[in-house]
Amino acid sequence: MASTLELFSLKGKTALITGGCGHLGHAMTEALADAGATVYVAGTNHEKFVKVFGEDTTLHFVKIEIMDSESIREAFREVAAEAGSIDVLINNAAQYAGIGKRSEDLTDDDWARCIDGITGSTYKCIREVLPYMKQGGTIVNIASMYGIVSPHLAVYEPPCESSLIPVNYCAAKAGVIQLTRYFGTYLISRGIRVNSISPGPFPSPKVQENKVFADRLRDKNPSHRLGDPEDLKGAVLFLASDASRYVVGQNIQVDGGWTIW
Repeated sequence: MASTLELFSLKGKTALITGGCGHLGHAMTEALADAGATVYVAGTNHEKFVKVFGEDTTLHFVKIEIMDSESIREAFREVAAEAGSIDVLINNAAQYAGIGKRSEDLTDDDWARCIDGITGSTYKCIREVLPYMKQGGTIVNIASMYGIVSPHLAVYEPPCESSLIPVNYCAAKAGVIQLTRYFGTYLISRGIRVNSISPGPFPSPKVQENKVFADRLRDKNPSHRLGDPEDLKGAVLFLASDASRYVVGQNIQVDGGWTIW
């Protein structure tokens, strides 16, 4: 019987994370590596990868365009050929469109790009990883608090309207949560567990330069603080590891209490 700490270990596992260089992604990447996984960071920019993790990192970079099925297929094929399998997939990368627009002002292109760049890309990554999880595996999809609740519109009143979250983003993230439930049921017979995480208010340092907006987010949150990327490490490691081996199709909210109002 494994010890409690051994349940959280990823030693001997290969993990692939999309968007692993970003504001939230870099912390998740570190969590996977700290637990002993061989980690591949899938992204579009190798220079950014080096800037975030350094020249001497033990992490691996693989190029990917998450809205392009062939690019996803080739990236996964490359990782599996080198590592032998993909045991953990973290679907974190996303493409947005229309942030700051009123929902009635979204174009058809805004709608389609956001839905495909979030829900669509998550589906494509799940589909393409399956041939490399023949011995089972874990998939963690990154959703959002706004896939569960609607934005608190008072937070986005002037001078914060440029950060307004439109309906296409919310619909796409809700789709990720339902995708998680569906694939949780569909894949568990193959030994593949699928779960999701819905981060709460985790504005980037650049977004926090708008002090009014940052203060409004803090005031709305029961915890009266903003999320730090480090706050996601525990949830990601839990769902990626055997510590959650009886957890299937669930969505964990890491939001400081935002969604309990």
